[in-house]
Amino acid sequence: MGDDGPTLTTTRLQALPVTLWNAAYVAEELAQKVALAPRPAPGLGVGGLFAGPDARGTAEPAALRHELRHRAGAGRAMLTWVVRDHDAAAVGLLGADTRARRAAVAVVIGPAERRRGYAAEIIRALASWLEANRFALVETRVRAGSPAAERLAATTSFVPTRVVITVGWRVWCRPPTR
Repeated sequence: MGDDGPTLTTTRLQALPVTLWNAAYVAEELAQKVALAPRPAPGLGVGGLFAGPDARGTAEPAALRHELRHRAGAGRAMLTWVVRDHDAAAVGLLGADTRARRAAVAVVIGPAERRRGYAAEIIRALASWLEANRFALVETRVRAGSPAAERLAATTSFVPTRVVITVGWRVWCRPPTR
């Protein structure tokens, strides 16, 4: 494992690190599926990560390529993965922004691949890896009024906190494991 993070594997999915070398390819492959949209698709978001409050509202591969290269160049502070199904088709993006012993996670799955449990499956794998690697607190941000995002957070063992950041985004945390 380098500074790009590990490969995460589940029974149906594989999350491969996005690097400076493959960011352009991943952006071309996924730009239309996971556009940086002003009204993000249901999912978990972190700030400007994929579909958060700072999303720029474009489906251009160049914008996603720029964002992915920025994240890949940040080293262990911003980890990003392309999520692939058993046929190696890209189905979405996964990310973790880390600081000290905290990690904020996010996932966005393309519309054609939703409602298959992919987001929950890969978030569980990421959260387990983070917790096993001494991150004391794993959190996410959920858009208020998004039942799908709230269900996803609850399904993956996150619980809402009282913390609201940027209008309409609530912080959810996973209770520490013993």
